[in-house]
Amino acid sequence: MAASSVFSPPPRSHAGANADYQQRIRTLLAQLPPMEGSVKYQLSWGIEESLEQHQCLVRQHELQSYVGSNHIQVRKLQARFAKLEADAALSKTKHASGPAAMRAAVAEARQAAQNLRTAQKMLAIEEQRAAEKAKAMQRELEKSNEEMVRLREAIDDVAAGYGPPIAGPFGSGPAQKGENRKFFYCSDCHVGGHGQRFCKYFLRRPNWRIYPSEKWFEDQNGQVSHSPLGKRGVDFADETYFSRICMHIKGRIWLEDKKKLYEFVPDLMPYTYVIQNQQWVGERPEDVPDDSEPWPWFVKETDRNWGTSVVCCARPQDCLALAKSQGTYVVQKHIPRPLLYDNGEKCHIKFYNLLIGMDDGVTWKLYTYKDGYLSISPCAWSPTDLSKECQVTIIRTKRINDWAYWPRVYPKCKAGVAEVIKRAASQGKLEGRNKIQFEIISADYIVTADENVAVELLKASAYRRKLSMRTCSLVSCWKHRPHVMQY
Repeated sequence: MAASSVFSPPPRSHAGANADYQQRIRTLLAQLPPMEGSVKYQLSWGIEESLEQHQCLVRQHELQSYVGSNHIQVRKLQARFAKLEADAALSKTKHASGPAAMRAAVAEARQAAQNLRTAQKMLAIEEQRAAEKAKAMQRELEKSNEEMVRLREAIDDVAAGYGPPIAGPFGSGPAQKGENRKFFYCSDCHVGGHGQRFCKYFLRRPNWRIYPSEKWFEDQNGQVSHSPLGKRGVDFADETYFSRICMHIKGRIWLEDKKKLYEFVPDLMPYTYVIQNQQWVGERPEDVPDDSEPWPWFVKETDRNWGTSVVCCARPQDCLALAKSQGTYVVQKHIPRPLLYDNGEKCHIKFYNLLIGMDDGVTWKLYTYKDGYLSISPCAWSPTDLSKECQVTIIRTKRINDWAYWPRVYPKCKAGVAEVIKRAASQGKLEGRNKIQFEIISADYIVTADENVAVELLKASAYRRKLSMRTCSLVSCWKHRPHVMQY
């Protein structure tokens, strides 16, 4: 119902009936919906998504414009009532008889004039709010319109042959960029991980555009896979087959799986034992007497990170009971003499790296982040306290750049990761592609009191908001061919 049908200004002869109009106006304003739209423009990665968003924005613009006009109409009614009240008060001053009556009439006229000024000011504010809201919604619509135009242009551009061709099998030559290209294209195929985030980073560059994705197929379990529209190649997508640049390193499992990592860099890690299907595999630690001094032992699932699968016990003979059937675990004894933080808390280093495999299939480049994080326990460390809060540090607590030990420890962390990547590449565990591949890798380091470091785990597909080439240093660049290693 429009606001004008709720109130009708009374005739001037009934000006006294306006005494309660302010309360009635407040009641009506409280019943009107606010001029606040919940739909904001967001990047769309597909044609249907873009069209649906545009329809929502158009509908919101219509509704909010109608709400705004009702707010303005109510404020106009408020101003009209205030004007009637002021006119009536002014008339009283002209017909007042006696000093007392005149003073009362003047006071009433002043209040009525104040109410009129307030009503007119509120009307002006409401009109300004409605105009600003309309402009804001129009801007959102314009962004949506521009996006649909860009998507259409991207489709036409790639269809005309100005996109990268899909790379052939390894050995058929490096993936090609294409010739005479004005723009590069990225697609979010909803694989998960950091694919969409990397797309947004590419889009910060003026010559990158979104190429829409579409449903590719649906498996028997109802899992839907997407591809770039028309199954065309693009410069970056989280679906590797269609992407000229891959966001995953081939062979990354050798870096992430703790058991596999220990197989080729045992000298860089704490001494490690393995439990599989609740049985020791290979060497097992010797049992210790029950009356011996306790020392923490860690039982970690090999393929899980973030401390979610780490349990702690006091003796090696207790480890088997902590393992589940059908699971694979690594078992490590706590390092002696750990370097503790200021108040005796256990801490470890979260160290970030960027690994790039070039499209010749043999060249690898490793960059390390000059900053990092310390993960610090909330309580003082003790070998007899087996609680997770004391022994397992997983939360990034503070930046590491002001830690007094960091200038001496950082070179050792760099050298450790470089050695891991060198061995993995030389032994064929990291495999080259005929397209660029990259991965952001975090390494967890524990530091001893004599400032030596041991790597506890590597995690691929790590992400830090501040990680960029400007804050990284090139550690190593090498080529690996069968029986040949060049630095």
